[in-house]
Amino acid sequence: MCTDGDICTPNSGGYHQENISHSSFSVTQHLSGDQQNNINLSETSISVKKKRAATKHVASISLKDLAKYFNLPIIEASKNLKVGLSVLKRKCREYGIPRWPHRKIKSLETLIHNVQEEVSRQELEKKDVAAKAAARRQRMLESEKKCIERRPFMELQGETKRFRQDVFKRRHKAKVQSKELRSQATETIESGYVCIDALLQKWQS
Repeated sequence: MCTDGDICTPNSGGYHQENISHSSFSVTQHLSGDQQNNINLSETSISVKKKRAATKHVASISLKDLAKYFNLPIIEASKNLKVGLSVLKRKCREYGIPRWPHRKIKSLETLIHNVQEEVSRQELEKKDVAAKAAARRQRMLESEKKCIERRPFMELQGETKRFRQDVFKRRHKAKVQSKELRSQATETIESGYVCIDALLQKWQS
C-alpha cells in the first residue's frame, strides 16, 4: 500500500513503491542551474574573445594601411578597413591627422588632370614654352600630392590654392562665354527661321 510521498506504479498485477524525495528534485534543479551557468559563461567568453579580436585589429592598423584609402571618402575608407567611422577618426587623431585628406587629394588630382589637358593643347599648337611651363606645374602638383599622401596632416601650399582659384575662375568664365555663344547661335537660327518663313509667305501671296 502506498503512503504519502510515495508514487505507486503497476508491477505484475501489484504495485511497488518508488520513493521520490524532495531532495532529488532540488538536485535536478541545481544541475539545470549549473548547465545554464555554463552556457552563459560560454557566451560571455565568446563575446570577450570577439572584443579582443576587434581591439587587436584596430591596434594593428598602421599609417600605411590608412594611406591606401586616402583617395576615398572617409565612410568608404572605414568600410574597407572594417572599422566604424568613430574608430577611424580616433585612429587618425593618433597619427596626428586632423581631418581625412580625401578632399585635398581629389583637388590635386583634378588640377593635375586640368594641367595635363593644357600641356596636350599647347603641344598641338606648337607652343613649346607654354607646354614646358604647364609640364613643370604638373610635376609640382604631382610632387605635392605624394607629400600629402605621406604626411596627410599637411595643408595645400599657398601657391597651389591660388592656382586652383585661378583655374576655377577661368573655367567659370569660359562656361559663361560658351553659354552666351550658344544663346546667340540659337537666336541667329531662330531669326533665320523667321526670315525663311517671311520669304515663303511672300512667294505664296
